[in-house]
Amino acid sequence: MKRQIGFSTQILLLLISLCVLCICLVGVISYRITKRLNTDLVMVNLQTLTDSTYNLIESAVNSSIRNHLRAIAEQNKNVMEMFFSRVESGDISRDAAWTEIEKIFLSQVVGTTGYTYVIDSNGILKIHPLLKGSDISEYAFIKEQIKRKDGYMEYSWKNPTDSEPREKALYMTYFDKWDAIISVTSYKSEFTSLINIDDFKSKILAIELGETGYMYMLNSQGELIVHPKLEGTSIYDSVDSQGNHFIQEIIKRKNGTIIYPWKNPGEPAAREKIVIYKYFEPLDYYLCSGVYIDELVAPIERMKLRLAFTALCILIFAVCISMWYSKILLRPINNLINATEKVIDGQYDVQITTERGDEIGRLTLIFSKMLAQIRRYLADLHSTNAELETVNITLENKVEERTRQLEALSNQDGLTGIANRRKLDEYLKHEFDLAARNNFALSLIILDIDCFKNYNDTYGHPAGDDCLKKVARTLSDSLHRSSDFVARYGGEEFMAILSNASHEAACEIAERIRINVERLAIPHEASPVSATVTISLGVCTLTDCTSISLDNFITRADEALYRAKENGRNRIEALCA
Repeated sequence: MKRQIGFSTQILLLLISLCVLCICLVGVISYRITKRLNTDLVMVNLQTLTDSTYNLIESAVNSSIRNHLRAIAEQNKNVMEMFFSRVESGDISRDAAWTEIEKIFLSQVVGTTGYTYVIDSNGILKIHPLLKGSDISEYAFIKEQIKRKDGYMEYSWKNPTDSEPREKALYMTYFDKWDAIISVTSYKSEFTSLINIDDFKSKILAIELGETGYMYMLNSQGELIVHPKLEGTSIYDSVDSQGNHFIQEIIKRKNGTIIYPWKNPGEPAAREKIVIYKYFEPLDYYLCSGVYIDELVAPIERMKLRLAFTALCILIFAVCISMWYSKILLRPINNLINATEKVIDGQYDVQITTERGDEIGRLTLIFSKMLAQIRRYLADLHSTNAELETVNITLENKVEERTRQLEALSNQDGLTGIANRRKLDEYLKHEFDLAARNNFALSLIILDIDCFKNYNDTYGHPAGDDCLKKVARTLSDSLHRSSDFVARYGGEEFMAILSNASHEAACEIAERIRINVERLAIPHEASPVSATVTISLGVCTLTDCTSISLDNFITRADEALYRAKENGRNRIEALCA
């Protein structure tokens, strides 16, 4: 006769089975959720850091390009406004003004292949190197230009000879009086000279991934541009522990994720390493975030052991007091399951409290710690994004300030502080052309410090530099009209341009300059002319700028200076061209 199992035993076995089932269920669910959440969170954090750093670099590049193009576009708008004023005043016809504007715009160099063009609100090209007069209103970026009229934009463009489209940058400004959208554009890859890697290098190197992970940058030749230890080294031919050229694979695929085995010197075996990489085309750089996988999953493995240990303890405890503890046991398990479901739904603010000191209580505490860690990860992520945004704003301000400084320095003589030869040539040609068109007089004064070589030999070059500064300052102070212009011509020579000044007025100004320099009373023992520093001046006045070339005009002024030197120095000589 088969022996019957007692009811209490059945209840006990049932409760034990239920306990075992619940324990297993909670352990599996907790492990799976924990593993998935930790893995996803780490990967998302790694991807987010890569994307944020990429965006930081892109913002710095775009800011530099935008400021450069904006400076050109706004300068061109000023040119058009000047010609519009001249048309309004009757100095020039509108057609002639547009012809001059076209010459100026098409002579500009933007990047390597970029240029300036002008369209109206109907999409008709008013100025273009090749397609003047064409209707290009059907292009999407032209429609956007017509809609916005002012500002910065980017678009993809593919020439017939190109294998694939490339990114172009454009800045436009609108001159409403002539319905002209002035546009300056070029490929983004042609502005690499504007970018300073040091602006974001320290931020990249400061990022830590896991215990030993880091970020680095390389170019298409495999040269490390930014790296904690190997900067400047080429790793194009590097192979992993299986002989695969993983760097070449990154360069080939440009964007994505790669996993490869890597063995560092001193380590017993290779470990799997994961690298998330993104290609930044304008600089031809690859931004890579690399970390060992075992460093990513270490928290998960530790959590796995903890869960297994907790489940074993709960099972032993359940067998001993299952009858008495069944109801109490099921209640916290259900609470944990409910909290887990909320976490799956994205509710990370779940609060689980317990006063129990047993295994279920420990499991609850572990789960609470996991949630707290997730919340800290999210808070750190928001904080990192805020810091990157602050860095981005700082970089934009630095780029704008650097652009303004470069614009000022490019036209200024580094020693004397007055205009340099480059600005002089530009201004003299402008005034010569203006005098020719408006038929008014133009005077030129070339002056030279007498026996300046002897001065340098006697007092030394630092004293000579100081002498040049004083003469330059005196020359500037001696010119009272806002239209008068002074610049350093070369060495100890200076030039003054007097627009719409008669020959007599120019000679008076030249004599005033000579006297003011002599009054400086700068000692010059080596001068055969005077005991103090003196100057010789040549004056040339041109009343008809169409009768002589600009070079001959300068030559005539130089001849007058030569006569002043031949006739004893410390004097002026004047010629009319």
